[in-house]
Amino acid sequence: MKKVALLFTVLLFSVASVYAVNFNPPVMKITAASHVQYMFDGSALSMPVTVSGSPAAVYFEVFTNGKAASMSKVRNGYLGWHYVNKIDTCLFTSPLTQFTIGNNTMEWNGKDDAGNMVASGNYTYYLFGFDNTSTRIQATQQITFQPWGPMTLTTKNATGALLTQPTLTQGGETRSGDGLSDTHVRGISRWALGGDPTDATLLETTTALANDTCGGVAYQPNDLNMFFYDSMFSGGATKVTRKYQWVPSGASVLQTDWGVDGEFSYSGTWGLGWNYGPGVVSDGGDLLFMVNADIGGTGTDCQIIYVNMADGTEIKRLDLSEWWVNMDDLARGGQAGGGPTELWLQNGKLGLGSHTTCVNQMINPYYESDGDAVLWSNTNGDKIGDHNWEPIPTGSAGPWVCNDYNVGPYKYNFSMDSNLFSAFPSFDSGAVSFGLYGPDGTGISYDALAGETAYQKFGVMFVDYGSAYDGLLCTSNVGSTGGVDTTIWWVGHSTTKGTLSPEISVADAPAAFSVAQNVPNPFNPTTTINFNLAKAGKVTVDVFNVAGQKVASLVNGTMSMGSHSVTWNASKLSAGVYFCTVKANGASKTLKMTLLK
Repeated sequence: MKKVALLFTVLLFSVASVYAVNFNPPVMKITAASHVQYMFDGSALSMPVTVSGSPAAVYFEVFTNGKAASMSKVRNGYLGWHYVNKIDTCLFTSPLTQFTIGNNTMEWNGKDDAGNMVASGNYTYYLFGFDNTSTRIQATQQITFQPWGPMTLTTKNATGALLTQPTLTQGGETRSGDGLSDTHVRGISRWALGGDPTDATLLETTTALANDTCGGVAYQPNDLNMFFYDSMFSGGATKVTRKYQWVPSGASVLQTDWGVDGEFSYSGTWGLGWNYGPGVVSDGGDLLFMVNADIGGTGTDCQIIYVNMADGTEIKRLDLSEWWVNMDDLARGGQAGGGPTELWLQNGKLGLGSHTTCVNQMINPYYESDGDAVLWSNTNGDKIGDHNWEPIPTGSAGPWVCNDYNVGPYKYNFSMDSNLFSAFPSFDSGAVSFGLYGPDGTGISYDALAGETAYQKFGVMFVDYGSAYDGLLCTSNVGSTGGVDTTIWWVGHSTTKGTLSPEISVADAPAAFSVAQNVPNPFNPTTTINFNLAKAGKVTVDVFNVAGQKVASLVNGTMSMGSHSVTWNASKLSAGVYFCTVKANGASKTLKMTLLK
């Protein structure tokens, strides 16, 4: 009997080992020349683009370059939907173009969105890509997107170095309205991407005091064991941010030497159960941000509250009520305020959104004058994120009412990638996954991932900083027969940018063919090879094993003069030494690369 039991244990362990598979996605990488020569003479631009990791559906955009200072508080578009200030702006957006893994070509005829030839000069181009053909890959079953609970993404450790495994923190569902006491305890969960999605032992948890929780968690940048958490008192008129020390699998410890006995409190006009908000957001430096805004009815407050992270004292408030409060919407059956209920910090810019309104926005949180804080704002008029445009939904407050939480699209979170493209999950807009804005807030499109349905979408989040898990996090497309799945899935995403100009400057033109050592090296499982071409020509980039067998062909086509990069994903190969040979215009160079697993 003991032998049988031992055999059963061994078999059970073997089966568990087979099914314990870490999250290891095929990271998408879109690469193109950092500087592209185009004469703006009516000829067609054919720009080589390399895609690795997964296929890509790509938008190509052309922006002004160096014109931000002359762009002052401009409104345009139907109903004045688009406001821009102190940023470069979009001239052209291509239709969605499907690219395969390998070499592709992006075409442009040199015209803007109105069909006019773009004047000769210097411009910035962007490529935004996502995988709309592959099946979603589950990132974790242990932490979920919540419709009113913003997710925190952490990408740096306490010394400021980039994390190998980015972490997600879920502060809990924010809509309760259950009249709980101020001594009620709620759970907070943290997950490091890369582990086995099914392994519940990898989930980190703690608890903190909260009645109605008010959104996400912010960490102290130089000590990730310290965090800030927002809650509402049971009376409904006051919120409080508390500082805690994280205690794994236990009750977090209130830090009473911060603020007033460990707390910073602020009041507003919201009602209990309508306290949706971003909670507390860190700028990664010395500041914390909270929001005083009501989305439930008649409240007219809309402020970003700046708090000193070191001592918990208030610094100032930025009034954004002219953008988010509309008394005409209230009079027509909507709500006075629309938020914001989400804040997302990226590259020193703060993105704002809410599921209750048509408004999305990006601000410079380090503004010098209040009037220059808002960089772009997108409201009703371009159909992307709009409320109550044709056809008017049943039960709506009327045509073009912006602040109306009774109609879609319900935009339960807001996220920006490294080039400031922004997206929101789009529920109640049909079989689409997300709405997409360009870096200046130009509405691009509603887009669908593979197999999308019309059911609920609670999250879209960019992971975009060069990790092995970069991509787009989202919920699944489970329909009514399978219930609503809020666990987190992954699809490929990549973005890049460069310049367009009639001439290549001496500084940009490489003096000779050169190939840099792959980065990182050693690597697991992806690495990038960078090289310069002194002139345009035929290029091949091939990878060989130690036996001299070709195991990958990364590039085989014509490329323009300038700098290029290509990413190799070796996830399907065994650990060991490999050699990469780059050939161009009769010259070649071979690199030694080490794959670790």
